[in-house]
Amino acid sequence: MPDAADPTEFERTALPLLPDCYAFALSLTRDATDAEDLVQETFLRAQRSFDQFEPGTHAKAWLFTILRRLHIDRHRRAKVRPSYQPEEEMEVLAVARTEEPAADLPPGVEPGDVLAALDEVPDPFRLAVRLRDIDGFPYQEIGRILGVPPGTVMSRIHRGRESLKQALVLRMERRAGGRTGDKPRRLPASEGRAARGESAQASNCRRT
Repeated sequence: MPDAADPTEFERTALPLLPDCYAFALSLTRDATDAEDLVQETFLRAQRSFDQFEPGTHAKAWLFTILRRLHIDRHRRAKVRPSYQPEEEMEVLAVARTEEPAADLPPGVEPGDVLAALDEVPDPFRLAVRLRDIDGFPYQEIGRILGVPPGTVMSRIHRGRESLKQALVLRMERRAGGRTGDKPRRLPASEGRAARGESAQASNCRRT
C-alpha cells in the first residue's frame, strides 16, 4: 500500500491524470467552474485515502470512481420512478451483445465533430460511451465507476452510440446545407425518458 503521508508518491501517480479527470468532470457537470471544483475535491479526497490505492491497478479508474461518487453526492435527489423499464433494457442488451463494434461514422466527419455530437447525447448514455470509446475502459471498470452492472454498461453504450450516430448525421446534414431551414431535431422521446429515469437512479446510488 502507498504511504498516504508521502505527497510525492501521490503527485507522481495522480497529477499526470489531471487533464483526464477535468475532461470527465466537465462531461458530468457541463460547467467549467463546477468541473474545476469537482476535480479539486476529488484530488483532496484521493490524497486523504491514497493508502487505500493498490499500486499497479488502474489509477485513472480509481480517480474517476471518486469523482463520480462526489458528483452524485452533490446532486442527490428524491427517488423518481424510472421510465426506463428493465424489460426494455434487456431487449437492448440482447442487441448490444451482438453488435459490440461501434457503428460506422457518417461520411464527412471532421476532428471535433464526435466530441461536439457526444455532448448532445443524453445522460447516462453519454458517460458510458465516453468511458468506453474515449477513455478506453473495459466494461467492468466502467461499471465500477458508474456504479452499475456490466450488462447495464453494455446497454447504455449501445444506446449512446446510436444517439451519437444520429447527432453526427444531423451535424453533417446541417453542414451540407440540407437542413438549414429546419429546427434541430430532438432525440426520440424514448431516449429522453430513459436518460431521465437512469439519471434519477444514478443520483440515488449509495456509496459503496
